[in-house]
Order: sequence, then structure tokens, then C-alpha cells
Amino acid sequence: MRSEFIAFYFFLLFLLSLFGIHLYRLLWLYFRHKDDEIHEPELTSFPHVTVQLPVYNERHVIERLLNSVASLDWPKDKLEIQVLDDSDDDTSDIIARVAAEIRFSGISLNHIRRSNRMDFKAGALANGLQMTKSEFVAIFDADCIPESDFLRRTISHFQNDKVAMVQTRWEFVNRRESLLCRAQALFLDSHFHIEQLARSRGGLLYNFNGSAGVWRKSAIIDSGGWSGETLTEDLDLSIRAQLAGWEFRYLDHVAVPTELPSTVRGFRSQQYRWAKGALETALVRFGDIWKSPIGLRKKVGVTLHLGHKLMNPVLVALAALLVPALYFRLESGYQKLFLIDLPIFILGAGSMSIFYGVAYRRENTTKRFWDVLILPFLTSLGVALAVNNSRAVFSALFKRKTPFIRTPKRGFTELRNSNESKSYHIAGDRMTHLEATLAIYALVALVIATSLKLYFTLPFLATFAVGYSYISYLNYAESHEK
Repeated sequence: MRSEFIAFYFFLLFLLSLFGIHLYRLLWLYFRHKDDEIHEPELTSFPHVTVQLPVYNERHVIERLLNSVASLDWPKDKLEIQVLDDSDDDTSDIIARVAAEIRFSGISLNHIRRSNRMDFKAGALANGLQMTKSEFVAIFDADCIPESDFLRRTISHFQNDKVAMVQTRWEFVNRRESLLCRAQALFLDSHFHIEQLARSRGGLLYNFNGSAGVWRKSAIIDSGGWSGETLTEDLDLSIRAQLAGWEFRYLDHVAVPTELPSTVRGFRSQQYRWAKGALETALVRFGDIWKSPIGLRKKVGVTLHLGHKLMNPVLVALAALLVPALYFRLESGYQKLFLIDLPIFILGAGSMSIFYGVAYRRENTTKRFWDVLILPFLTSLGVALAVNNSRAVFSALFKRKTPFIRTPKRGFTELRNSNESKSYHIAGDRMTHLEATLAIYALVALVIATSLKLYFTLPFLATFAVGYSYISYLNYAESHEK
């Protein structure tokens, strides 16, 4: 029994190390290509552009979005706005009021309502696409606040007929609203500043992020159109388009302000959707990827990109084995402890901290001491999301259908602290109890390790204890909000 436990435990650590190596590989690509000169084509014409705004119950941010899009610096006779409104609250009334004002200014705006929410966001986008004759389609989620020059800085890249999509970077208007928002911002900074840049310039497949990007309409149609087969329609279409031979452009220097979820339940819901959707896409497109002629390097890269959420069950299993592993380490002696735990920590948790640290430096915001302290905390928070994301992983593996649950945004205004701003409420779930249990368990493991003088294990154990404790605290606090 002991030998089987040891084998299983080290197998889990081996898998965690592979994920760490994957992150180091992305960092290597980033440092190799971060200073590459990016050609900025000059805008020579003004094609017809449709701006699609998929909306579902966004009363707090919809007026801000509509006014931002109406301010885009583009000829009015070449610009169309489609509000793809699936709302069932008073959001539609707000849209109708603001739309009338925008139309009065001379801009074409179509307020499109469907009789059902079939295929959710994918269905809304597909429905709107059928109604436009524009050559290009820009897409913004409800929390976006695009700058007026957005179209001028993106459309020029489509002068290359092979380009299907141009993605810009997200930045966050409420990044300093709370510790949770700061952590989320740095999570996403690492994706946009490091991962997207490394993949795009390193010749790997990457993806449209669902918002703040522009598509060539013919490329969408050629790649099979929007599909509700997965929860991440943006990722699915991205893979199909690149397998069909289309090219993407990622503009790290063009940023679109967006808003982060203000609550841990909104954050967890968003992470659940992204985790499940990524694995659903992997399962649906795995055969197409490996049958395609894109080359082994790209095949391996996109497989890791789509399948890395499988690490979440590994992290949950490691958390469950924290205490038994301590006694195994005690029996193994300090020399083996040092030779095994230190490399694992550097490859696993260490790689995550370095990844976030590089993104922090790249963001180049005001470098406050608190932000430096938050870097190791990000690793803990990533570990704590493993329970929530593991549920998403198994839901995808067992092909369970779940609805597209929107991530509520409060609007970064005086509303965010009002009772009205809490009207879009996400209920808790049974996973919160498991997270609380693991928090207590990890804290007990810390006490045991200290009493046994297994000091080398403390950073590893603290990663679990801090993350699960913080998530549990936020869940408890939100469940008692009035």
C-alpha cells in the first residue's frame, strides 16, 4: 500500500512539473520575441464595419458601452451597431432609450431581440451576422469601454487578405477595487502580456478572447460560423479558423478598458465557464488538430493550451494527500526531501510565480510594495480555484450540458457599493463547503509540518492553506451580505 501511495503521489508531482515546464516554455518564447518589431500598416480605406454587442441583463454597464461605441472615430455611413439583446430585465428599456439618441446623431443602430437564448452568446452572434453586409465585425462584451481610435488601429491589419482576426489587449478600470480584483488583473495580465504575445509571435496557435477584437466576416463563414457546441465559442472558432489556414494578429500595444468581476462568485463562475469551454473545445477539436498539416510543434502547443485545465484535478488530489505526504517525507529523510521537494516547488509553484511576476513588470503600472507582495498570493489563489475548475473539467469530460452563466458586472461607478449593484446575484454551491474543508485541512498540515520540523515543505503547504482560506473567507462574506 505504501509503495502504491508513493508512486501515485510522485505521478501527481510529475504532472504538476510538466505544467511548470509548459509555463517556462511560454516564458522563453516571450523573452525571445518581446522586442520583435511589429509592422503597423497605414489605414488606406474605410470599409464597412459592424460592431456587435452581445448583451444579457447588463443594466449597470450598457449605457456606458453604447456611448463608447457611438464615439468610435469612423465614418458614420460605414459604421453599423448591432445590439444583440437577449435580456429579460429592464436592460432592454435602457437600450431603447440610448439607441434613439445615437440614431439621432446619424449612426445606424439595430436593436436585435430574439425569441429565445438558443446557443447563448454564439447564437446571438450568429443571428446578428446573418443581418449584416459589412466586411468586418468588431465584438465587445458589455463591460468594454473602447477608445475612439479602436477601429483605426485594428482595421488596417486586414489589408493582408489572409488575416481573419485581430485581437487587442484588455486592461481593467477596477483593478484596484479590492484584493480579489488586483489578483484577477494580474492573472489576465499574464495571459495577455505573456501567453498571447508568446504564442502569436512564437508561431503557435492562439485565440480570440471573445471581446475587444475584430473578425473578417468571410473568415467566420469559411471556418463554419459561430457554434454553441462549447461554452467558449470564441476559442472553438479560433481553432477552426487557424486550422483552415487563416492568420491572426495580436496587438499587445492596443488596450481596451474592461471591468473585472467584483465578487468571488462572479469570478468563480467565469473561471468555470472558461475551464469547461476549453476542455470541451479540446475534446471536440482534438481529432481535427492532429489530422491537420500544421506541424508537430503547433499541434503540441495547442493541445497543451486547450488541455492545461486538466491540472486542476491534480491540484485537488495533491491537496487531499498533504498530511499523508508529510509522514512519507519524514521517513524519507532530509536529503531526499531537499532533492525532491525543491525541484518540484521550482517547476510547479515557482513557475507560476515567475510567470505572474514577469507580467507585473510588463504592465509597468505604478509599482507599489503591496503589488509585489501579491505575486506569491496569485499562486495560492490559482491553486484554490482547482476545486471549482475540477468540477468544470469533469462536467466537460462527462459531456454534461450546462447553461452559459453571465458574469455580472456592477459598473465602475457609485453603483458598485449600492444595493442596486447587487441585483445580479450568483448563488453559492456545494463546492464552497469542500473549499472550506480543504482550507482547514491545509492549515492542519502546516501545523503538523512545523511540529515535525519539516520546514522545507512549508512554502508548498502555505500555497494551499492561503489560497483555500482566502476563497472560503470571501464565500462566507458574500453569503452574509445584506
